[in-house]
Amino acid sequence: MASKRTRILVVAAAVVLVGGAVAGSVIRDNRKKVTVQTGKVSRKDLVSIVSASGEVKPKRYVNIGANVSGRIIKLNVKEGDRVKGGQVLAKIESTRFEAGARQGEEAVRAARADLARAEADVDVARLAFERTKRMHDQQLVSDQTFDQADADLKMRIATVEANKRRIAQLQAGFESVRDDLEKTTVISPMEGVVTSLPKEEGEVVIGAQSFSPTVIMTVADLSVMEAEVMVDETDIRSLKLGLPAQIRVDALEGVKIKGEVTEIGASAVVRGSSQTAGQTTASGNTGNQAKDFKVTVTLKDPPPSLRPGLNATADITTAKKEDVVAVPIQSVVVREVNGEGKVVDPDAVQAADGSSGNTVVEAAKKKNEERDGVFVRSKDKVEFRPVKTGIIGETDIEVLDGVKEGEEIVTGSYKTLRTLKADAKIKVEAAKKDQK
Repeated sequence: MASKRTRILVVAAAVVLVGGAVAGSVIRDNRKKVTVQTGKVSRKDLVSIVSASGEVKPKRYVNIGANVSGRIIKLNVKEGDRVKGGQVLAKIESTRFEAGARQGEEAVRAARADLARAEADVDVARLAFERTKRMHDQQLVSDQTFDQADADLKMRIATVEANKRRIAQLQAGFESVRDDLEKTTVISPMEGVVTSLPKEEGEVVIGAQSFSPTVIMTVADLSVMEAEVMVDETDIRSLKLGLPAQIRVDALEGVKIKGEVTEIGASAVVRGSSQTAGQTTASGNTGNQAKDFKVTVTLKDPPPSLRPGLNATADITTAKKEDVVAVPIQSVVVREVNGEGKVVDPDAVQAADGSSGNTVVEAAKKKNEERDGVFVRSKDKVEFRPVKTGIIGETDIEVLDGVKEGEEIVTGSYKTLRTLKADAKIKVEAAKKDQK
């Protein structure tokens, strides 16, 4: 009886030991497995969009400055007024210009009177010359008298020509002063709306003769509006004229305006600088600084509430495809592939960086090829599959070759994908239920 009981205890102990060994093996095996998230490769409609920020501007506007210096004595418009071409907008004091015009006019009149007198002297001198010539032909006067009459006539004719030139000079001066007088009246060169009026009556303005004339107001044609946005240099290669865009204006919540790319800047602008497109900096090296390109999007049917200067964001559609094989963007990773087509362990690559300490030897080593790819699930393992990608949507990327619809791939986590190895054992994390 005791012997039977002993056998039972021994068997039970053996079962416990075997079970513990198996359990321990399972635990160790599970510890070696990498927890991942997976998903099925599916077909989707993809839209590739480049977003950029900027501001709303009228397509055509004029900064109306002062053509002459002086004090503004009259402003006939206020900001927001609609004006017509040729309409008088402002008046600059003109007292000195009026005086100069009167002086110039009188000088021209005096010069013309001198010309009339000189022309009369020519007539007298010509009659005297002809009379002297007849007498000289009859040998009634000497050669000296004849030469003196001829010289006097030529002198009178020269005086007439000098007076004509003097009149032309005075007339040009008079017209210049009269032009300045006319410029004291500021008129609108186009039909539009006064969108900016930084000056008021009584302020002194500087004329166009200076390097920086005063801007009195801005008149803009608000019928055609555009958004000037700054596109990152990495996205500019995707843009071309005619691409459709959707404009969102911060001040008009919920309003989306359709547009079209009509201009693409040819030169980069240092981000955050006050430069305009087409200008390059002359000081310092900007090679490592982020740069943007100015892109103009012309708006279609802008709402009446749209105003120049409002902040805007343009979502430019660069590509659009329907029913294509797509995977989440984060599931596409980069791995080094050796000459035999096998994936190089990321840890091994990092360990090799600087392992020899001999830069000459390391430079001589053949660099492995970097390939885009995804990790495809095969039972409890994963294999790295190189892929060829296409357009990028908001959350997904098109796969042209490498995987097929319905295959299960690793989609996360991002941290896991960074270090995940080919042929690694995995366990799939259960999908989290949405909490209500």
